[in-house]
Amino acid sequence: MVEWIRLALDLILIAIVGAGLMQTARLIKHLMGLQQNRVEMERFVRDFHTTVLRAEAGIKGLKNAARESGDDLEKLVEKAVLVRDELSFIVESADQIAERLSESASTAVRPEKKVATKSEETMPPHPANETAPPTKSDETRVTPAPSSRAEKELLQALQKLS
Repeated sequence: MVEWIRLALDLILIAIVGAGLMQTARLIKHLMGLQQNRVEMERFVRDFHTTVLRAEAGIKGLKNAARESGDDLEKLVEKAVLVRDELSFIVESADQIAERLSESASTAVRPEKKVATKSEETMPPHPANETAPPTKSDETRVTPAPSSRAEKELLQALQKLS
């Protein structure tokens, strides 16, 4: 009986050692898989690091390009402001000139009737001091040909009024 017990214990011990060997084999297999995964992970980290460095360089490039574009845009805005100021000055000057032309055109077309004083009636007109309004023949001879559309329109308006 003792031999049976020894034999049973030896079989149990052999089964336990066999199970341990199988577990060891499975662990070795898993460790090899982890080692391969570790190598792949290291490669992935290197690639990712390279990609991050490229992205940082790209961002720096974009920042520089944006800064340069912003500087160019700022210069263009400054020029546009100067041009706007000049144009507003020109428009104001043109308005003033148009008002003066309008006033002179209205006085040329409808001169105010003066009540002649007795001294003016008795004195003969002095040709050297008197400036006679131009006649139509004088206007056609003296008036130069208009060079711009605005001048043509202004002359047409003056001719319609007279």
